[in-house]
Amino acid sequence: FDDGGRALFVGLRPWPSREERAEDDAPSDSAAAGSGEGGADEVGPADVEIWHWDDDDLIRAQEVAADRNQRRTLLAVWHPADDRLVVLGRDLDEPVELVAGSAWGLVPDYTPYHVQRRFGDNVADWYRVDPATGERALMGREVRGGVRTGPAARVGLVYEDGHWVAITLATLERRVLGADADVEFTMPLDEYDYPGPRPTWGVGGFDEGESSAFLYDEHDVWRADLASGLLARLTRGAEEGREYRVVEPDPEARRFGRDVTALDPADLWLSVRDATTKASGYAHLSGSGPVRTLLIEDALVTGLRSARDSRRYALRKERWDDSPDVFVGGGSLSDLRQVTTTNPFQKDYAWGHTELLSYQTDAGHDLQAILVYPAGYREGRSYPLILYQYERLSDGLHRYYVPSERSYYNYQVWSQQGYFVLMPDIVYEPGRPGPSALDAVEHALDAAVATGRVDPERMGLIGHSWGGYQAAYLPTRTNRFAAVVAGAAITDFVSFAGNIHWGPGIPEFSHWETGQARMALPPWEDLEGHLESSPVNYIDHLETPVLLMHGDSDGTVDFRQGQEYYNYARRAGKRVAMLVYPGADHGLRVKEQQVDYHRRILEWFGYWLKGEAPAAWITHGESWSERAKRLKR
Repeated sequence: FDDGGRALFVGLRPWPSREERAEDDAPSDSAAAGSGEGGADEVGPADVEIWHWDDDDLIRAQEVAADRNQRRTLLAVWHPADDRLVVLGRDLDEPVELVAGSAWGLVPDYTPYHVQRRFGDNVADWYRVDPATGERALMGREVRGGVRTGPAARVGLVYEDGHWVAITLATLERRVLGADADVEFTMPLDEYDYPGPRPTWGVGGFDEGESSAFLYDEHDVWRADLASGLLARLTRGAEEGREYRVVEPDPEARRFGRDVTALDPADLWLSVRDATTKASGYAHLSGSGPVRTLLIEDALVTGLRSARDSRRYALRKERWDDSPDVFVGGGSLSDLRQVTTTNPFQKDYAWGHTELLSYQTDAGHDLQAILVYPAGYREGRSYPLILYQYERLSDGLHRYYVPSERSYYNYQVWSQQGYFVLMPDIVYEPGRPGPSALDAVEHALDAAVATGRVDPERMGLIGHSWGGYQAAYLPTRTNRFAAVVAGAAITDFVSFAGNIHWGPGIPEFSHWETGQARMALPPWEDLEGHLESSPVNYIDHLETPVLLMHGDSDGTVDFRQGQEYYNYARRAGKRVAMLVYPGADHGLRVKEQQVDYHRRILEWFGYWLKGEAPAAWITHGESWSERAKRLKR
């Protein structure tokens, strides 16, 4: 019901048309043909799928969503006073969101952009819908990121041409927030390195009266007056090298929309993080006063919560070498007391520590990497190194990891096995993911070797999925690694671009050009670029032993990508082995498979990086009959 209880909102499921019902009730061709033998009419309908060029969703995606799609409804409102039904939804694929106590509906129209949305562009025209009449009024065209509304939903925020625009829902009056202000709400390339339109830093929330909204730039929180459009900067993060964000410590605070909270400007809590050191903590702002930093430590400080009936607060702290614990104190956070001890036995074990390295790429990006020291490190010795890469990893400097055989990419285990672990940041140039990764990794390695503690002849590389792609690519372009492990790796940029994420049925192009692959263009418009970033294209340059891992039921990266790299390498006479786990998807879920892969990673690096005696599977493989015997033991 609406707030006044005068209208009932319901979902309508479309009834089949008369023609469709007649078709369903009609006898099949084979039944109508009788039971005579030898006639062509006896052939029943074939089980065939028709994949059409104008399908918005692939047949595979339709198959996956079939049950859910059958339950889709059109939102409608019944007005009991005059027994009137108004259908608000026009298409089963357009969700109508009720706001302002059901006074209005907000709905995206995807129709004008249905072709570009097939390939990952999240764009729509947004309309306001009147529940009384079903009438639609345009709020904005080509909107990305949707409409953000406050507690009363009297105002909606959309992002257009680098500015936030406030739209009064009742009148559709528009006000550009900070039209003349020198503030950048769009994420820069270094922070969002995907081709195409870049998103905003986000919205922190609205005040309870919905007179203002709290907006983010890279460092700071801005308060926007929704009536005048004027902006006021509340923090000085840009000058301090910090990032401030709004938090709500009250777990029972009223939330709305995308988990946004109605905020009190006179009692504003902020998270704070040092962009360089990764120190973190909390700050407080009272009205127009200055921001007071209450706590900032070289740790990952998270989870601020207030007690229900007192001014007591709890939060969580963790470091690489200190497991997460809860601390409780007063509103100033100056008297925090530790109330948990999650790993009291850790002192009995050797444990590594972390530090940050800085480096600049040839493309001009200033980046950082985490360097994890071996447990029991001794000054004056040089150690082997494992480089684990994905995209950006340096923000994990203070994250605590528990050693586990089931966690096969476990940095803590590698540290305790006597390795340095290097986790670099990577920024990608559009259309050049491979060379961008090579650029960043080469300079991160230089920074690690420059410490004088890493043996440059005993460095390994490992990664999974997108990181697996990079692990398959990099050793074809550099010989700095002594061994590589590539899990669930994309290996052919030409063939994989036309592939399908089989699980959800999403075409790879939906994130190939503007998503994680960052290729910007399809292969036929930039074949040279696709070959430049394709691991199999340089397989003849490979001099490093590579261990591939794939599940043969992977619905994200087709198992045939691993087969292709393996077959290319085998034909070229390269040292490439492949672990294939039957029935496994993109990640291993079965304990035996997890532990097996974990142990084989250690055996692989132990042999190539530490000179340990090789396991028989490394030097001789394992035949089908030997595998059968092993499984029977």
